[in-house]
Amino acid sequence: MKATFSQSRDEIDEYLQIQVPSVTKHHLGIRAAETREPIRVVVLRALKAYGVTVPDEAISDRRKRRPA
Repeated sequence: MKATFSQSRDEIDEYLQIQVPSVTKHHLGIRAAETREPIRVVVLRALKAYGVTVPDEAISDRRKRRPA
């Protein structure tokens, strides 16, 4: 039986703190720099690719954009 999850825009994100090997954090930082995205976005994309439910609207850069 497959569970279906939905997240409204009003739903609050929860904190998840994990420890990873330093080489993993380093490679996440490199990928984030290459894609010009925060590590959070890189990790969410990876989780979604792994099959974890991640709403598309959650995979966005929430940093404020500066005018050019």
